[in-house]
Amino acid sequence: MKKVFIFLALPLLFMAESCSKFTEGYGESPNNPTKATPPLILSAAELGLYSTYTGTLARVSATLTQQTGGVQAQMLEIDQYQLLNTANTNDWNNLYNNIVQPANDLIENYGATNEQYAAVMKIMKAMALGIATDVWGDVPATEAGLGNITGNLTPKFDTQESIYTYIQTLLSEAVTTLSATGGTNNYTIGSDDFIFNGDLTKWLNTAHILQARFANRLSKGDATGSATTALGYLANVTDAGDAMANYGIVTAELNQWNAFKVDRANYLKVGKYLVDLLQTNNDPRLPYYAAKTAAGTYVGAAPSSENTSASEVGDYIAGEGASIPLVTYSEALFIKADANFRLGNLAEAATYYNQAVIKAVTQVTGSAPDATFIAAFASATAATITEEQIATQKYIALFTQIETWAEWRRTGYPTLTPNADNVTGTNAIPRRLPTENNELLYNKANAINVTDIFAKVWWDNL
Repeated sequence: MKKVFIFLALPLLFMAESCSKFTEGYGESPNNPTKATPPLILSAAELGLYSTYTGTLARVSATLTQQTGGVQAQMLEIDQYQLLNTANTNDWNNLYNNIVQPANDLIENYGATNEQYAAVMKIMKAMALGIATDVWGDVPATEAGLGNITGNLTPKFDTQESIYTYIQTLLSEAVTTLSATGGTNNYTIGSDDFIFNGDLTKWLNTAHILQARFANRLSKGDATGSATTALGYLANVTDAGDAMANYGIVTAELNQWNAFKVDRANYLKVGKYLVDLLQTNNDPRLPYYAAKTAAGTYVGAAPSSENTSASEVGDYIAGEGASIPLVTYSEALFIKADANFRLGNLAEAATYYNQAVIKAVTQVTGSAPDATFIAAFASATAATITEEQIATQKYIALFTQIETWAEWRRTGYPTLTPNADNVTGTNAIPRRLPTENNELLYNKANAINVTDIFAKVWWDNL
């Protein structure tokens, strides 16, 4: 319950700081703080990050890329491309109110005396803005979440190109701080860090992988330059430990995929495309990604099938206390394979691809794949490696991650057939969400109104 209470209380704590001071200090208990401290802000922001990376936007991304299939209610609407600008207000608010704003407040109020906390918050802010711009395109970034500091409640919409530069600036500043010894730190990060328990080496590693992720995203516009930049960021990355959204096993701490499966049973199933692909490949991840049906088989839900008898999402993602990947070493290996392939370093591309596949399978199943699977899917050579191989195996490895949708848009792989029975009448898969409605209502002087869900965002159109 502690985590949930912290998460819900944070906005109130910030509000309290702006209220009347006439009772300040009266009856105040040191065990019930009224001012948000760096540890409290960090914990709450991490829960906001969890909500973003493993909540509705993850389900939308997985369904549009056919890793999952929406079979009832709002998930069927998403399956049929009914993407409304009123549907994701909570996700938008969570990104900005529970990650970006707390990051700004901590950096402004405590950054000079708590440099390591500020660095970690810059990484999380970059992660939040990366999701926002990849999903919506041009969004508030440089002026976002500064209401407590500047009083600006109507931030400008930055271009996605400038946001990508800003994200790299945040990550570069975090890397500089975390790479230094010492620094000014009145608080020590520890158990308040639900992701790494205060291990700053792992945060540094994660920042480098994120730098590579966002650099690699620009491959459509600069295939070689983006590859070279991404590899430079990955030069010092090790298998130090994956960034995971970690959950408990009591009711209030269950992960969101499990909670959704329980509370909204039969809304969402594993997608037919993914189940068929895993079955064809005899992939050992199938029983982890999908649960058996009542008939004892694995069945995926095809688009618009409304097949409520299809397989549920498996315990690897939707188990009660399952941890969910945010940023992983296997992703770094796939980026190395992809970048080397674009540079014509085919032997290196094959090597990193083979390592990535084995690492990705091991992460899910707990053991390396058998010799048969390795021979079929993790024994590429300079003569056999292809972009499609890399992208397709990465698609499998990124199961339920929002990154899957971005990577599909970037590479075009795997080749997915759009849902023919969709509400738009367009034979294409959506490439973005429409501009969030509250921005049109309350920030209309700045909001850029995009209604076309098939319009490409900047990096997708390079």
